[in-house]
Amino acid sequence: MRFSDRWVMASVVCGVLTAAGAGAAADELGVIGPVYPIAEENAVDTILKRLKDKERTGELKRIQQQAVKRSVQSAKNPRPVEGLATVRERSERLIDPSVRYSQAVTTDDGQIVVPAGATINPLLVTALSKRLVFFDGRDKAQAEAVRKMVAKEGAKVKPILVAGSWFDMSKAWKTQVFYDQAGKLTQRFGIRAVPSVISQSGGHLLVQEVPAGELR
Repeated sequence: MRFSDRWVMASVVCGVLTAAGAGAAADELGVIGPVYPIAEENAVDTILKRLKDKERTGELKRIQQQAVKRSVQSAKNPRPVEGLATVRERSERLIDPSVRYSQAVTTDDGQIVVPAGATINPLLVTALSKRLVFFDGRDKAQAEAVRKMVAKEGAKVKPILVAGSWFDMSKAWKTQVFYDQAGKLTQRFGIRAVPSVISQSGGHLLVQEVPAGELR
């Protein structure tokens, strides 16, 4: 009998008993039909039961392994930064990294560190000690040119991928290769094409778009 049938049957029984009243309490009503307890399986119990079944058959372990594999692959091969072209001709421009504070910057106890309206150039506080090289690791010419730069200059160069596997490249080059996650750095520096090299020029940042064959 379905759940709805059981509910109707129980309602009929209750209605008959109510209509009989106290005076007819001793009357024989007869057997209307079988009455079953109303029970519905808890959703959480159902999920746990299914998980236990999957665990027993080994399917749960397989699903977990696949999830871990996908996560590792995603971490090793982040999504490429979109909208970047390949440099064909050399060009350069200067960027003023100064930041103007519309509101005062204070410490936890209320002391003003930077007053409202102040403009600060971070390069006048801390110099940029490395050249930042943004490149596409999928392009063999770019990857090889940057590899040679790193081998020659070592810690003076900071290689930053916009596409490709930073993990595989770091392992092959035996040095840390970074990745511009979600294109935050390329957006901040206005990079439109790669390879691009960023270095300090006085109180400005010098952004150079250099064809892979001319990288030095």
